[in-house]
Amino acid sequence: MERIGEITAMDGNVAEVTFCREKDCGECHACDGGQKRTVLHLPLNGMTASVGDLACVELPTGTVVKASLLAYALPIAGLLGGMGLGALLAPGNQAVTALCGFVGLALTAGIVFMGEKRRRHSAAWQPVLIRVLPGAVYGKKTDSAGAEE
Repeated sequence: MERIGEITAMDGNVAEVTFCREKDCGECHACDGGQKRTVLHLPLNGMTASVGDLACVELPTGTVVKASLLAYALPIAGLLGGMGLGALLAPGNQAVTALCGFVGLALTAGIVFMGEKRRRHSAAWQPVLIRVLPGAVYGKKTDSAGAEE
């Protein structure tokens, strides 16, 4: 999955890339607490860039699918598995079934949460800057400080 953002600041060999939320995105505000932009700090990896340039950033599709499964499918599986176990342990007792479902959901959500720290620092789960496109090519004129004219 590729996205194009604007380089809004530079700090040595690291570019700050800002992305605006896609127009077709819903209004659920699930991403970044409802902010309309996302900021990443990415190493340039030998590329040259300046403020106002556009940056093409990629996260492999397989990684996006894995992240979606971890975030959505695993907790739902925990909920349903817990409910199934509760129904087996106490047939007809909806309170036990619901409680076991909640415990299964909490356990799988905890597993996802605890693994997040490891994934956050793993190179395989990080977006990568794949190319820099000069902002002037796309009709953006910037001054030396990077502000649009």
